[in-house]
Amino acid sequence: MTEKRDEADQDRATCFHEAAHAVFALRVCGGWVRYVDADEYFCASGVPNYGGEADRLREAMYTLAGPFAERLDAWGETRSEPWDELALLHETESLELGSDVHGLMTSLERADDPETEYRAAVEETEEQVRELWPEITAVAEALAKRRRLDGEEVESIINREETP
Repeated sequence: MTEKRDEADQDRATCFHEAAHAVFALRVCGGWVRYVDADEYFCASGVPNYGGEADRLREAMYTLAGPFAERLDAWGETRSEPWDELALLHETESLELGSDVHGLMTSLERADDPETEYRAAVEETEEQVRELWPEITAVAEALAKRRRLDGEEVESIINREETP
């Protein structure tokens, strides 16, 4: 019984994680979503590349949105990782290539002051996740039911043209 509950909890976490990436791509980053898939643990999306500090901030926020939404749903808080732990993992190359944290650190290492940019991204992402929570929840619920949503479906749900 516990094993099934753990799988259900992980599935719910995945749906919220990927839903947040999709919502942030569209609402925060001004990007697009091709599809989001709960079984692939993936959000196929893209954001405009403007370059510079604002672009790094949006990129970091997009990356943080997934884990923050996952944690907000499960624990009622976002719980960001301490900078020192992330930096150590990055320095020792202990991060899986393609992981959210690897992407975050790769983006931030281009900054003059990566720790300050990380803290700014954490603060802004926490605020945006809470503000966009109804949209993230609606997409996550639809994703849990359908398992895969194309970009138009995500936009319809976010715009409240379609119910989850």
